Amino acid sequence: MKIILVIILSVLQISSAKRVLNIYATDKQDKSYREQIRVLAADPIGMQERDLILKEHFGSIQFKITLIGKDGGEKYSTKSVLTLEKLYALIDAMPMRKHEKSKK
Repeated sequence: MKIILVIILSVLQISSAKRVLNIYATDKQDKSYREQIRVLAADPIGMQERDLILKEHFGSIQFKITLIGKDGGEKYSTKSVLTLEKLYALIDAMPMRKHEKSKK
């Protein structure tokens, strides 16, 4: 019974998490990093509606982006600047996002 309760609590905890967009770059002067931040800053409301938070990681050898879903799994990875259209299409196609939209 304890194991089942722990599993249920873990699932509930995961489902309330945010989606995470990780940005890896050499530093804040990285050209791709600066472009990505500019792209994301254009629509803070859209990012908030999709429960998306940004995590920056510096010291990386090259620019990279990973999208982590609410379930904790990596959903997408690229070494290029990600457009809002592509980012939102990826998120909006996720089953959990579809469920969120249907509840509104």
